[in-house]
Amino acid sequence: MAIKILTSETINKIAAGEVIERPSNALKELVENSIDAGSKTIDITVEGAGKTLMRVRDDGTGMSREDLALSVTRHATSKISGFDDIYNLSTMGFRGEALPSIAAVSNLTIQTQERGAANGWEIKLSGGKLIESKAWAGSPGTVVETANLFFNTPARAKFLKSDATERSRIISTVEELAASHHAISFKLTVDGKILLNAPSAKSGFERLVDVFGNDFTSSLTAVSASNPMISLSGFVTKTEHSLPTKNYQYLFVNKRPVNLGKNIGHALYEAFRENLPSGRHPGAVLFIEVNPAEIDANIHPTKREVKFSKERELHDFIYRAVKNALTAAPVSMGMPGNVPSDGIAARRSDFVSETALRYDEFNSAKLNQSDIFAVSSEAARVGADDNTASDTKVIGQFFNSFIAASIKGEFVIIDQHAAAERIRYERYISEFKDKKIAVQGLLMPQTLDFNPGAASLLKGILPDLRQTGWEIEEFGSNTFRISAVPSVLGNLRDIKDILGAIIESLSEERNIPSARKLELIIRSACRGSIKAGEHMSCEEMSRLISDLLKCQAPFTCPHGRPTVLKITLSELRKHFGRT
Repeated sequence: MAIKILTSETINKIAAGEVIERPSNALKELVENSIDAGSKTIDITVEGAGKTLMRVRDDGTGMSREDLALSVTRHATSKISGFDDIYNLSTMGFRGEALPSIAAVSNLTIQTQERGAANGWEIKLSGGKLIESKAWAGSPGTVVETANLFFNTPARAKFLKSDATERSRIISTVEELAASHHAISFKLTVDGKILLNAPSAKSGFERLVDVFGNDFTSSLTAVSASNPMISLSGFVTKTEHSLPTKNYQYLFVNKRPVNLGKNIGHALYEAFRENLPSGRHPGAVLFIEVNPAEIDANIHPTKREVKFSKERELHDFIYRAVKNALTAAPVSMGMPGNVPSDGIAARRSDFVSETALRYDEFNSAKLNQSDIFAVSSEAARVGADDNTASDTKVIGQFFNSFIAASIKGEFVIIDQHAAAERIRYERYISEFKDKKIAVQGLLMPQTLDFNPGAASLLKGILPDLRQTGWEIEEFGSNTFRISAVPSVLGNLRDIKDILGAIIESLSEERNIPSARKLELIIRSACRGSIKAGEHMSCEEMSRLISDLLKCQAPFTCPHGRPTVLKITLSELRKHFGRT
């Protein structure tokens, strides 16, 4: 096959694919340019989930006619002069590819005027080609408008997710940038509705309240530590305020929003280990300031990943700072010491670490219905008032999470939370299919506030929620009123957690069929079942086992986790050397 030189148009489209995967990526680049221009006010307008229109207006330094022309040329940038400058960056962006990449896949208009200049200039491009350049009578600053995003790359447009999801990502992008730049005023208008209005704030915490709301910020405790290499500030949720999802975990490195990453994520969870119930997550908003020479921010086109030169030291530093914040102990301001993983593990209860049975030692992956519960059909015939079958004996509950029982001479351990999820899921599905969902009215309707991103997604699924037994309606800008819930879910202690789980389950889906969407709502709602860590009476445990045996798929929860572990007599003998 002959080697060919690609056309400029093709090269630009490829570059755009690397930098601009979705509307939120394009918007992030535009807003970061406004931040780097020294803007005090940034006004953002979005229509049609970013595909129809995105406009960013700022009061920054603006550009001259010459700089405006260069700004849409590949590899042209004001952020660096040479390769070594990459290691000493103090700006949000530096690649010099954002504007030409956006221009390559949209209709782009830029209007700009330098401070003190008599007039400004405007250029228009379509698909990367210059259409018009002329003088512009505006005000100091820059307005960048992108319309019909991906109009000439239909394959890329096809891979976008639903409008609700793309809209939510746009909102989250603006929230992140606003959270890390509290001195700048941000306003975001989506489809004619103001979703974020954050005036210049006096402190970082004040801005977090404006962006994430009082519900989340009231659960936070401060984290602060520093040494000659690095400075850490921010907040984590208090130990009694764990969350059902990872949606509230934010990391900023030199004010740039980046992914938490495995290393820092592991340090965060290690610090919470002793106080984090199964299936729950810590919330965190962490700001790291570090010498740019100690990091590599050039490892991914969208700048969402950062590589640190001293990963292990950073892990230990983050762990100690968060751990100290949770225990209210003074934070060490010295150099981070080494905290070996085995040393951290040793702090757990000796009994748990020494004697807990290893899950994989008992061939749990080989579970099957006929082998474990040969009596399941018989147990299913037990009357509703007879909570224990003659061949089923409840031994007890341990760690307030698991039930030990003997069934047909087999010793089994049941995960009470996973089992309860399976039971409620099958009942919920059955009621939905029969169109007989029992509804439980709330004595006092609950009014819940969500951040703009979550509220946008929730608004999009209100009709689906109503189909599955929820009585819920909009009750303000980002507020919803819940007056009834499906009875099958029991006495829900935190409806907001359940709705959060539903939102998360749908946020990654793309244009899914209605039936699939409804099933995901039902499955996610069942996370509100009996939680690990709850005490159960003998009668409640017996009832749970009986109900589990009646399920069509009793051996996994709706999310695929196992509900039952069988330990045979031969396996016990082998484990204790009595073969």
